[in-house]
Amino acid sequence: MALYDQLLSDDQLHRKSRIQKHALYPYRFWVPDSKVFWEVNYPEYFPPEFNAPVVLDEKTPWADPQDIALVTHPFNSFLGEVQFNQKGIPLNKIGRTGISGRGVLGKWGANFAVDAIITTVDPENNFLILTIKRKDTGEIAFPGGMVDPGEDVFTTRNREAEEELSVKETDLANPLYEKIVSRGYIDDPRNTDNAWLETTAIHTHLAYEVANNMALKAGDDAIDFSWIKISNESLRRFYANHGLMLMKALMAMVQSHPTFLSRVLMEKVKSILQE
Repeated sequence: MALYDQLLSDDQLHRKSRIQKHALYPYRFWVPDSKVFWEVNYPEYFPPEFNAPVVLDEKTPWADPQDIALVTHPFNSFLGEVQFNQKGIPLNKIGRTGISGRGVLGKWGANFAVDAIITTVDPENNFLILTIKRKDTGEIAFPGGMVDPGEDVFTTRNREAEEELSVKETDLANPLYEKIVSRGYIDDPRNTDNAWLETTAIHTHLAYEVANNMALKAGDDAIDFSWIKISNESLRRFYANHGLMLMKALMAMVQSHPTFLSRVLMEKVKSILQE
């Protein structure tokens, strides 16, 4: 499973968080693979600090205070206990990114999001996934966004799918299959040493009639949308580590042996995963 292994390796070393240039960010301090983890001594490491004006604005409701001493929420992570530097500021759970501060992220520490993996199968037995084109990077990605205070993940999923694609809650109400497939760190170009994305990925598989009748329209953070055929090539082109999440979703689906997957389609999915 060469592609899966490659995507997993990239994810574990959060290469996009270190290497991919975000339009608003300064250039990152170079962090080689061997120096990613905090346990590795790197005395030459002096990353630039960047906090976008919007997160410093006291009127921004979703942003923490810049003074870490004024933050009242707990510092949680799907990856376990959060570590802090000598100033009491959270340290990225994977390691160094080349930039300190919060970047464009509102919360110190983990910023929790939800990603919607919405799939279907067309009459030609093509396995399709609903994607957006992101406004900030132009890459294909899952619809999704940040969890608002008090929201459960399905409420967030429904809200973000409607905001970005005009997907109605009723469109997702009766899927053929639905499963939370992963919870964890996102290798996202917005991540910094002190603020990072963690997500819950929800896989929802729809009957083609339902998917084909959705009245979709791009909005919010999406400048376009498309149903794309899942293939080895398309899995490599996703934003952040969405390709890896999609592979995990497909593996979970195959392992559950859903009755709606024909033998031919099951073999097609397995061949994608094994390329």
